[in-house]
Amino acid sequence: MAEYSEELVYKAIDEIKFGILSPQEIRKYSVAEIQTADTYDEDGAPIASGLMDGRLGTLEPRQRCKTCGNTAIRCPGHFGHIELAVPVIHVEFTKLIYDLLSHTCRNCGRILLSSERIAKLKVRMNRLKEMFGDVPSSFFKKVLDVAKAKECPHCGAVQYKISFEKPTRFREEIPGSGAQVLTPSMVRERLERIPDEDLEILGFDPKMARPEWMVLQVLPVPPVYVRPSITLESGIRSEDDLTHKLVDIIRINQRLKENMEAGAPTLIIQDLSELLQYHVTTYFNNEASGIPPARHRSGRALKTLAQRLKGKEGRFRSNLSGKRVDFSARTVISPDPNLDINEVGVPLEIAMRLSVPEKVTEWNIEEMRKLVINGPEKYPGALYVIRPDGKRIRLEFVADRTKIAEALQPGFIVERHLRDGDIAIFNRQPSLHRMSIMAHYVRVLPYKTFRLHLCVCPPYNADFDGDEMNLHIPQSEEAQTEARLLMQVQDQILSPRFGGPIIGAIRDYITAAFLLTRKSTLLKKDEVCRLLLAAKYDGPLPE
Repeated sequence: MAEYSEELVYKAIDEIKFGILSPQEIRKYSVAEIQTADTYDEDGAPIASGLMDGRLGTLEPRQRCKTCGNTAIRCPGHFGHIELAVPVIHVEFTKLIYDLLSHTCRNCGRILLSSERIAKLKVRMNRLKEMFGDVPSSFFKKVLDVAKAKECPHCGAVQYKISFEKPTRFREEIPGSGAQVLTPSMVRERLERIPDEDLEILGFDPKMARPEWMVLQVLPVPPVYVRPSITLESGIRSEDDLTHKLVDIIRINQRLKENMEAGAPTLIIQDLSELLQYHVTTYFNNEASGIPPARHRSGRALKTLAQRLKGKEGRFRSNLSGKRVDFSARTVISPDPNLDINEVGVPLEIAMRLSVPEKVTEWNIEEMRKLVINGPEKYPGALYVIRPDGKRIRLEFVADRTKIAEALQPGFIVERHLRDGDIAIFNRQPSLHRMSIMAHYVRVLPYKTFRLHLCVCPPYNADFDGDEMNLHIPQSEEAQTEARLLMQVQDQILSPRFGGPIIGAIRDYITAAFLLTRKSTLLKKDEVCRLLLAAKYDGPLPE
């Protein structure tokens, strides 16, 4: 069992440096070597040294982790490791490996530049560090451009052209012999020869990332929380895609070890090594070009590490950048010229689901009692009553709401339905400037779309061809006051971009006004009366 220090260290974090774990570090962080592809025994208990080993963490609520002794809620999860029978190239580092193989000596590992040139580059690199605090990436690109030679300036060895085939195959083109495939073991040996001082010129920090670490000898196995298994209604356990992939890796790795120990023919060893490389590649990235994706029996492609991180549904955009908030609504927008520019038409259905907390006082207690009696089903009503001791009463499940209404006292809070005049924050994505999110006053209307005055379209860059917008209801009095003071539409008319008005009539609105008012347009008296009525004109009509 690993030992944990109880000593607390208080230090400010100055910077974070990303690097590659060495095989020694992977073994050090690991709590178990995973040797068997089986997960659970007949009784449903995790198998020791299996992919669900109790030392990696526990998924059962009442069980304790065998490494830290915590339950599932408190245990952070612990890594295991698989000892690979042969080295395997990490698919995400192939471009870096290609650059290193192409610009360093195949014999001594030195960079293909003379000692004088290297000394000059080091001086220049140190100057850049002093000036900017870091060396720009353009410097290292220039180093790669000039680090080319047919013979090594240090040992005199002849250099051959290196070619790369996706996803992970490297070839060396030897004149007269054809192209020789560089196995991951050969690649690793060459990378090991590159000295630390040359790596610094190529942009590597040897303490954080030695190039041979990009060819894996040990594969980290993530904790069970990263790949939880699900128990279906039928009682059958369904394993995560990552666990499926790790099972494939362990099985092939075991077969390869057995064949190597038994002295199997080179062709069989080669085929199994390539199969292990395929499984490790698809474990990291199941969309790597040049190979077919790994699939379930159903034909569905497995979702492995890269697929969980990148894209719209990945960890970064979906889980870290993407937010889900309460007291918000989203629907399609429609035009309504009868609204004021600082109003938003809210569908009744939404107004009955969103709520605003209102404090009960002597002045509004009767009104609040009526809302409580109406409850969530009748508009205007209320969803919750919060007592001064903090207890929330959900009115949906209260049979006799009259008793609660009678028990209302000043100091209670009623979470009532949205109603005309409430302040709401309206937003259209993408939020590119300040005016993409502004405060409007609610006007509860029938039908199922948000209604918007046409003059407010330019700041939102909105049109009515199916655009959707978001509505947020500020809950605290401070938030509501802030929205009223800083975010109202009439306070955002002048754009900070060009100093002119951004809120106003555009496109068909102006065209209609022009057609209506040009000299050749003639209207009947009843049409004029209807237009004046729509404009709320209340004055004498000219003869």
